[in-house]
Amino acid sequence: MFKVQLSSDLSINLLTPKYAEELVEALKENQNSLKEWLVWAENIPVIEDYQRSIIPMWLQKFADNNGFETGVFYKDELVGMLGLHYIDWSNQTTEIGYWLSEKMQGQGIMSRAVEGLVTYCYEELNLNRVVIRAAVENEKSRAIPVRLGFKHEGVQREAQQIRDKFYDIAVYSMLKNEWKK
Repeated sequence: MFKVQLSSDLSINLLTPKYAEELVEALKENQNSLKEWLVWAENIPVIEDYQRSIIPMWLQKFADNNGFETGVFYKDELVGMLGLHYIDWSNQTTEIGYWLSEKMQGQGIMSRAVEGLVTYCYEELNLNRVVIRAAVENEKSRAIPVRLGFKHEGVQREAQQIRDKFYDIAVYSMLKNEWKK
């Protein structure tokens, strides 16, 4: 199974149906903060939905070589998710998405995980460009690409609707030849 050990206490693992209960618990525990920025978090599916359809869909995405969804594990506890929304092989580009449990924020966990995934994108997948998008008002999510040296490309005006409000989306990118110079 796909697993990237980022350090002795941090790894990203492909999620399988056995993680459904732990994932739903983490989502429900963090639902209020997640739904502020992620429209899918408004209604958390039940464990069985993750086991029967959602996680198998993610596994098929991985099998199709078109991105993946991993759990972020800190000291063997599922504390968030990190993934590639898609992989555009013809243009060698991808987009990263992530969320982290509130109780684990502020410790550099997601920055380390994203850093490891970006390195994986360049070294293992041989991609050229990685994109991160976040609502302009979502300062915590935007801090990660800034911290990792991503270039701010601009803002997509009112590009995301959550409930009845439209949000501007900040776009960041990193090119392979810029990474870790």
